[in-house]
Amino acid sequence: MSARGLSFAAFDVETANADRGSICAIGVVVVRDGILDGTYSWECRPPAAVDYFSAFNTSVHGITGDSVAGAPRFGDVWPQVLEVIGEFPLVSHNAAFDTGAVRKACDHSGLPWPVIRFGCTMVWARRHLDLVSYRLPMVSAALGVELVTHHDAAADAAAAAGIALELAARTGSGTIDALAEAMETRIGRITETGWDGCRRVGKRKIDRLVAPGTAADVDPDHPLYGQVVAFTGGLMSMTRQGAMNAVARCGATAAKAVTRRTTLLVIGDGFTGADPSAFTTGKAARASELRAKGFGIEVLTENDLLELLAQEAPTESPSTSGAVSVPPHPGLVGTQPPM
Repeated sequence: MSARGLSFAAFDVETANADRGSICAIGVVVVRDGILDGTYSWECRPPAAVDYFSAFNTSVHGITGDSVAGAPRFGDVWPQVLEVIGEFPLVSHNAAFDTGAVRKACDHSGLPWPVIRFGCTMVWARRHLDLVSYRLPMVSAALGVELVTHHDAAADAAAAAGIALELAARTGSGTIDALAEAMETRIGRITETGWDGCRRVGKRKIDRLVAPGTAADVDPDHPLYGQVVAFTGGLMSMTRQGAMNAVARCGATAAKAVTRRTTLLVIGDGFTGADPSAFTTGKAARASELRAKGFGIEVLTENDLLELLAQEAPTESPSTSGAVSVPPHPGLVGTQPPM
């Protein structure tokens, strides 16, 4: 099978700090009639209100305040990105994070939200593959797609494009809409006034156990909603208790042990792989044992968790009359927001 006729633009963003709108790199790969037709990348300074770099984010992608000191701001680069994208539908791996980052960066920059349609290769991979992790390196490897340098925006966009093409070839899909339908998902959309995500069609609003006392306004479509989350290893970005509180606010149950009810295991201490057996803690070993028995425990890195926590419920666009000022988090390093 082939994905001949499939046309879209794959994209990826990297951020400078915990604020989703702190975009510092953008990669776009254009696919025309099933063929890679162009690769584009931009490094930029984040919007002024969030122009600082955290040690954690820099450890992920290697970009620093100094390395983008002479680059234009996101608001100056974004029109160039839109010109490349044109009328193509977008594809991203974890599109909820990437599109959310774009919306927030536009808010900070006083720009309107773009009008785009998008699909998510992470959502689609979960519908098609049975993996211990659905991170970009793991899905790429499972489908035989090359990933040159993870967390390089252009390389990640190219891998997302390859995943979409492979899934389209396997399902005989000639358009992004047909691929979304084959994966039993709906296409995500952003307009200047609101957005909705790429989600599974017919997903029950409550299909997992939910922690007692869960807030009534928690989004039941949030990817952490109803999950049972365990943690092992130290976290750089927050305390263990802070992480447990954060997942609980999204409707998950924070568990102290790995059991048959566990659905997600977050591995800290700089873990970047996918095989929990390679991480020598009792919880990681227990997760490997349960997976071998058929229990679907998915492994997340700390960065994966942060991207999930950053996702929001569909909403209307706020006023774009001006950027929102966000003070730096204590302990972050790099250029501080201007006064």
